[in-house]
Amino acid sequence: MIPIYCPKSESEASVIASLMDAYGIAFLMRGGAFSSMYPGPVANSLNARTLMVQEDQAELAMQLLQPFIEE
Repeated sequence: MIPIYCPKSESEASVIASLMDAYGIAFLMRGGAFSSMYPGPVANSLNARTLMVQEDQAELAMQLLQPFIEE
């Protein structure tokens, strides 16, 4: 899997995950879960979410993400 996008918020990550599901794109939303386990300081390396997709589906995923990227 390759990283293609870092959502700006929890709600954006949820919308993107739904979009990937709707189009049958195999994906993994890496990160973000650690921050919900423990209170305290935020470290981007642990809390930042990154959308990862199969390499052969990356082009379609990027097309679907265009509206988010252009914001």
